[in-house]
Amino acid sequence: MSNKIFNSKYPILEACMNKGSTLPLALAVHNAGAYPSLCGWTYENNHRLMRNDLKNFVENTGSNNIHISFELIELEKYNAECLSMIKDFNIPTIEIIFARYGIHLSETELNNKAQTLFGPIKDLGTKIFRRILFPITEEQRQLHFLDGFCVKGHDAAGGSSYGDNPPSTQELFLKQQELTPNALVIPYGGVGTAEQVKNYFDLGATIIAVGTVLAASAESPIKIETKLAMVNASKQDLQKFSYNNKINYKMNALPFEAYTHQDDLNRTASLVSGLYKKNTKQGHVYAGHSIDHITEILPCTTIVQNLCKLIPQSEA
Repeated sequence: MSNKIFNSKYPILEACMNKGSTLPLALAVHNAGAYPSLCGWTYENNHRLMRNDLKNFVENTGSNNIHISFELIELEKYNAECLSMIKDFNIPTIEIIFARYGIHLSETELNNKAQTLFGPIKDLGTKIFRRILFPITEEQRQLHFLDGFCVKGHDAAGGSSYGDNPPSTQELFLKQQELTPNALVIPYGGVGTAEQVKNYFDLGATIIAVGTVLAASAESPIKIETKLAMVNASKQDLQKFSYNNKINYKMNALPFEAYTHQDDLNRTASLVSGLYKKNTKQGHVYAGHSIDHITEILPCTTIVQNLCKLIPQSEA
């Protein structure tokens, strides 16, 4: 699958980060020559605000090259609004997060929903990627009209592992490549060095997703206290949050002193406190193992160029 799907100077995709993928960061990532994103979870189903940010992005950049994510349950409940945005802005790529549906529905039910919801999107010419924590078969890929996968292993930020012995992002990347050789497989976690980017590039990745490192960039809207906490932290400081008490689904996070408990399935109130509220001792931030490589707060342009310095310019 051609990397022209993601039309950017550098093969870096801004991973869709809950409450972290916002318009200011998307603009900075675009200006840095990488591929930006907006995350549906950031907007909490406020599609008017999401539409306004997409409009501002296109007006400021003259480009519609942006990757956006939706949860499957959101895509179903607000189908008209989501389809309208994808169509009106001619969005090239979207990412679907099965999350709650993926846990509670049977495979037959998921197949039916995917075919009903994804068919109209494919008719618009948009490429569809599914975020996954475990391998997907070629048959499932075709049933769900998927062009590719965003793979997250136990080293990724946020929802990053499922089961008792989850794979690393690279292990999942290689397995998914083997199962679906005609799909674009995007490594989606733990990347923070030029060596890691070149390794994935050599393994056949045409774009590599980066989240945690960009979250700590100078242009990221999260508060300076949280960025400094990320600079001073390592992967040993991360904790594995449970999705809930019944499901063996884990999320990598850096908690602060006043983090206490789960306020909802995605710990939204705690996340907002950790990212934006002035009291630096409250809440948490989702972060992956690439936190080891955050040593200072840098502009997105510097981060992207550093990550791609080992890839020949003719290939980047």
